[in-house]
Amino acid sequence: MARTTISNVAEEAGVSVSTVSRALRGLDKVNPDTRKRVEAAAERLNFSFSKSASSLASGKTMKVAVLLPNEISSWFNSHAFEGIYEVLSKQGYDVIPNVMWEQRDLDRFFKALPNNQNVDAVIVVSFDLDDDKKRILSELTVPVIGLNNPSDEGFDASARIDDFAAMRSAVRLLHSLGHRNLAYIEQPVTSPFTCSAEARVNGFRAAVREVGYRDEDVLVIPSVKRSGVPGGQEEYSGIAAQLLSAPVRPTGICVEHDGCAAALVKELRRLGWDIPGEVSVIGFDDSDIADITGLTTIHQDPVETGRQAAMRALSLMRGECPETPYGVMPTSMVLRDTTGPAAESEA
Repeated sequence: MARTTISNVAEEAGVSVSTVSRALRGLDKVNPDTRKRVEAAAERLNFSFSKSASSLASGKTMKVAVLLPNEISSWFNSHAFEGIYEVLSKQGYDVIPNVMWEQRDLDRFFKALPNNQNVDAVIVVSFDLDDDKKRILSELTVPVIGLNNPSDEGFDASARIDDFAAMRSAVRLLHSLGHRNLAYIEQPVTSPFTCSAEARVNGFRAAVREVGYRDEDVLVIPSVKRSGVPGGQEEYSGIAAQLLSAPVRPTGICVEHDGCAAALVKELRRLGWDIPGEVSVIGFDDSDIADITGLTTIHQDPVETGRQAAMRALSLMRGECPETPYGVMPTSMVLRDTTGPAAESEA
């Protein structure tokens, strides 16, 4: 049987070869009905459009690089990548994850990038870049999109939540419930990069000042840089010990993310703390573990944030300007079983 060609598809669909090429490469300026007719004809004829040939003809690689800190498998990274992949793969792009375990991984990527621009866009997930990396990106001809980064500086477009404002809402909730002594727990740091979650402690500090807490009313337990996967009992026993030994024991606790919050709740209950009778705990993310453990938390949707970053990438790759280049995604408070009125406020 003779190999099906693009000319066969054009004849089957009743259009020109160039229209078939544009339609199957996902380019704009193709009538939606015509695109569907071409795609249906290609499917009937079992025609597979060559990406390499498309790249040579269009000057595009049909590849997008996604830079992820530490791992692909974490709750946020995996869900954000799913959103990116969902949008870009449907437009014929290969979405290539690049995991940055160490600073040298990032240095290696950027060293090769200017001389080997084999991608049409770069999406940077959750971490900030130093001035040297931002300079390299500014000199590239490909768009660079941020996804939940600490700042929008250096990016052509971005999609992110407002970590600062979201954490302020947690403080306001605890204040409204009558909690007079608060604590903030940073997650153990395994990444060498400045990540978006670090904005949350700044939101916490600002909010406690705004609502009138004194310095002696507030305890911040900072992160400890460590290697490996956080979450051992020894780690949370140490955090619990700091809470127990505080001059005034906090009755309201904000935790940087749900995994840490759920583990801390388990440890505090093991030590006999009544949650939420004695202490209220609020996490961040609304990951699966929050629902399973009944954790009050701040909800975000990384899949949708990934979609929004990818759609901005598509617009820029097509030479268009996104209607809203720098988008802020909504967050919301999800009330579950780990928050309640401070005991002294109960009637």
